[in-house]
Amino acid sequence: MNMIRRLFSPAQPVPAELRRNFLHLYLDIAWWGLLNGSILVFLGVYASRLGASTFQLGLLTASPALMNLLFTFPAGSLLERKPVARVTRWSALLMRLFYFLLIPLPVLLPAGTQVWVILAITLLMNIPGTLIAIAFNAFFAEAVPPEWRGQVAGVRNALFSITTMVTALTVGLILDRTPFAIGYQIVFGIGAFGAMMSAFHLWLVRLPDKPAVAPSFNGIQKELRAAEKAPLKALRLQALRLDVLSGAFGRLLVLIFVYQLGVYLIGPVVPKYQVNVLQLSDVTISQASALFWVAHFIGSLQSRRLSQRWGFQRMTGWGLMIVTITLVMFTFSFQRWIYLLHSLIGGIGWAWIAGGLINFVLERIPADDRPSHLAWFNLINNAAALLCGLLAPLIAGWIGMAATLLLAAALRLVVGVVLCARKPIQLPRWKPAREKPLS
Repeated sequence: MNMIRRLFSPAQPVPAELRRNFLHLYLDIAWWGLLNGSILVFLGVYASRLGASTFQLGLLTASPALMNLLFTFPAGSLLERKPVARVTRWSALLMRLFYFLLIPLPVLLPAGTQVWVILAITLLMNIPGTLIAIAFNAFFAEAVPPEWRGQVAGVRNALFSITTMVTALTVGLILDRTPFAIGYQIVFGIGAFGAMMSAFHLWLVRLPDKPAVAPSFNGIQKELRAAEKAPLKALRLQALRLDVLSGAFGRLLVLIFVYQLGVYLIGPVVPKYQVNVLQLSDVTISQASALFWVAHFIGSLQSRRLSQRWGFQRMTGWGLMIVTITLVMFTFSFQRWIYLLHSLIGGIGWAWIAGGLINFVLERIPADDRPSHLAWFNLINNAAALLCGLLAPLIAGWIGMAATLLLAAALRLVVGVVLCARKPIQLPRWKPAREKPLS
């Protein structure tokens, strides 16, 4: 309880000039939780209930990765030429407009046609989605001073978990008490409304004007601008240097690739497995989603303490061990309580991974060469997602859906054991300087 109180009540009062932006950033993510708890949780389930094949669900999973691979480097070039605020606002608005196209589908088209239309909408939506995913990090960095970013990010994560949990529970009740088509129209409407309200609050964030710099500080200013643009350099095609792969970071990328295979391999399988094999109701799925986000919120509150005790590497490793166990539980969730328990425990594991993985990777990237390393990291992530989206249906058709889930669990287990067993990197600790004795 004290952690929650400290999260929402910072030790220092927020400066008056920052309160407006912080409020709109909080409302942005709170409304996004409305989208997450409705459309993003249930779109795959809806497609499965329409009779979508694992191949079609694979395309649904692979389309974001495909668009990221195609448009990440052009997006990086665009962001170096255009104002970050303009790119963020317009790409957010364009992406969120696509959600409204889902609302009439349940009563407008036959089931088989709906699945292909959903795939087309998802594919097109991820063109501006790639832009907003890249631009928002720079947008957030300009809107929030460094000393406040941890506080703002923590509150945003908490609000996202809370609104997702409440929305998921509400959506489950709606789907249980309304006819199939009308129920999903309401769900899609809720998600689309939340998406547009999220975009609305991004438009209300006002980035501070950059102060004029005296001529004597021009050299320092150029260095600062170069540092600010370092993440964008990771989005250039020229950043993909092969020499990065020759050392320890290349071996780390192999480990990350195996981890991502274990994550994305189940994407096309889970919705169909939930509907056809486990025969779960929408109410049960919504309750499990709510439990997941409650646990994720609690796990996030522990991340800072655990990272100090274990380090980011082992925190990620133990998180992977947890989600390995929960994936096995999910595979055999033929009783409702097992399915709900798997979501509850899994939320903690994924919270540890979310807090540990990227920081663990950044610890192994030289500070003066981050663009090239991050470019390969982004490429590996998207390549794994695309590969799994295309191959998972074939693997599931060959060995079965349950065996595919257990294969993904095995991949997670391998990476988790390696991360827990390997000696973590030792970062230098600050020590106060000793005063020299007077002579």
